[in-house]
Amino acid sequence: MKKILANIKKAVKNAKTALIVSHIDPDGDSIGSMLAMGNILTQFNLTTFYYSEDGLPKVYRFLPGADKVVNKLPPFQRYDLLFTMDASDIKRLGSKLSVKEIAKIIINIDHHPDNTKYGNFNYIEKCSSTAELVFKIAKHWDIKINRETAENLYIALITDTGNFRYENTSAKTFTMAAELLKTGIDTHEISTRIYDTRSIASIRIQAAALVNVEISPDRKAAWTVVTEAMMQKHQARGEDLMGLVDQIRSIEGIEVAMLFREEKSKVKVNFRSKNKVNVSALAKRFGGGGHIRAAGAVMLGSIDNVKNDIVAEVLKYLKASKYLA
Repeated sequence: MKKILANIKKAVKNAKTALIVSHIDPDGDSIGSMLAMGNILTQFNLTTFYYSEDGLPKVYRFLPGADKVVNKLPPFQRYDLLFTMDASDIKRLGSKLSVKEIAKIIINIDHHPDNTKYGNFNYIEKCSSTAELVFKIAKHWDIKINRETAENLYIALITDTGNFRYENTSAKTFTMAAELLKTGIDTHEISTRIYDTRSIASIRIQAAALVNVEISPDRKAAWTVVTEAMMQKHQARGEDLMGLVDQIRSIEGIEVAMLFREEKSKVKVNFRSKNKVNVSALAKRFGGGGHIRAAGAVMLGSIDNVKNDIVAEVLKYLKASKYLA
């Protein structure tokens, strides 16, 4: 770790500009880590820019520095450094960014174990969140973490650990959280904004989706579908589905939960597992990936065909699994 962080620091000291990029469909960890990393880089007098192809979900727009994030870049603009945050594969950065052409050096920071190491420098370590790696960078470089940086890191941390409920939470996670709290961040306000603030559209689209939940005969898998027509009817956005697949996973006895969302000619699939199934391995069968308990994939085809194919494969997997006998 020390060597890679020393190399990254050297690259930072020799640079003048940096672009920091989140993955598509950005979550709290990707966004919070991106903004926190930007705060660290500005202390080296870098001119720093932030990019997210899908913009920012409304729930994260209160974050310090969120107003600097853009979803379009000036044509022909080039940067000395490109930092990618929480993206296990270069394709996760989106289709509109020519990653290899836009910057001289790519610095890939991620905590996903299946990261493809596409950067010139790859700081990859399995831990609770990418935020934990950004925190380690600040410590290793002797950067003082101010309140703005702490707030971004804390939000990244709680969203990727399910508010410290998921098994990726460790003693180091709580130690990090304790240090962040010393900066004076308001954890109650943060948690209220993230977990207890929903739009009417979110309530309605999730209610419609939950009504249509299907459960496998062995009651080990459950899934639902959200069509474009449903989204239009309830005037919902993608971010309004946040937490929906987790509600399905919470059904007693369910080991694998799936959400199928129709979006133009594609179907976005979210996988969740409760205790024993590695859904990252399942997602890989369909060109996706992620974590052991949370993963995703994007498929071409009609939503009915995609759903039927994936559900059949998941049920086949569950039936053959020695862990669920």
